[in-house]
Amino acid sequence: MQYFEIDGKQCRGLKFDRQLLGTNREKLTGQNVFVRDIPQNINSAALHQQMEKFGPIKSLKISLNEDHTSRGYGFVCFDSEDVAQAAIKETEKQKECIAVKFQPKDRRQMRKLINNVYVKNIPLTMTDVEVRSLFGECGHIKSLVLMKNEYGQYGFVCFDDPKGENAEYGPQCAQAAIDKLHGKKMSSDPEVCLYVRHALKKSDREAEKMKETLRYKASKKRCNLYVKNFPGNWTEEELSKLFSEFGEVENIKFQRGERSGNFAFVCFKQPDHAAMAKQTLHNSVYDGKTLIINHYEIKELRDI
Repeated sequence: MQYFEIDGKQCRGLKFDRQLLGTNREKLTGQNVFVRDIPQNINSAALHQQMEKFGPIKSLKISLNEDHTSRGYGFVCFDSEDVAQAAIKETEKQKECIAVKFQPKDRRQMRKLINNVYVKNIPLTMTDVEVRSLFGECGHIKSLVLMKNEYGQYGFVCFDDPKGENAEYGPQCAQAAIDKLHGKKMSSDPEVCLYVRHALKKSDREAEKMKETLRYKASKKRCNLYVKNFPGNWTEEELSKLFSEFGEVENIKFQRGERSGNFAFVCFKQPDHAAMAKQTLHNSVYDGKTLIINHYEIKELRDI
């Protein structure tokens, strides 16, 4: 029962196949085909019957609208690249259900079409005219929208061709603004730098933020130590004094545990200093407590 209906809506069931996991998407590109010009009277089962004459199929689906009507195109993943090529060759002269090479979307290429940038960390003292002047150096501004919060100003800058003739003008200006202004110091505080990035949908922005967070955490993994089972009367100052003997400590996050006692994250500037501290202090005894030290593990990976 691979293809069936529930309440008149098309459904499909697939046998679990590790090769179809999202992590293997690039490996399966050669086995995937895009099928266009699918008549409305052909459902997934009928299309499967047509396509399997070329060879075994791993998965097949027809793209559906919100009301579950066919959009007239679909995707087929064959068992091998040779079978996919045969399907492309045999259907190229047909008037319907034509298989063509699947071209996955490249997010980097898609961003080249974005003419809108998101900006934050704009000083509260800057006026709309000054912000427009700053970004105007990168091209003609179609619209500028600024908002304020307790940290400063943020908003969106949209570029376009004033003559309306060059569709690539806006995206090129947006990229120029990112290249030129992202990271620009806007005050005497070295920590406050202009943030300029392509304006994305909320879901895409959250995904990118997660990637940046994981990338940062991974870069600090060898510098960061998880410390527990130290005496209950210790404070952040005692931990700082102890670990500073092995090198410069970037920061310490002291946490008070409700059940299993207090614990802390000690982050060094250099990974070799963290390694030395772990090697020396792990299993050391203080006031009857055996110190336990491990390298920090990213929470998202720890939960897997």
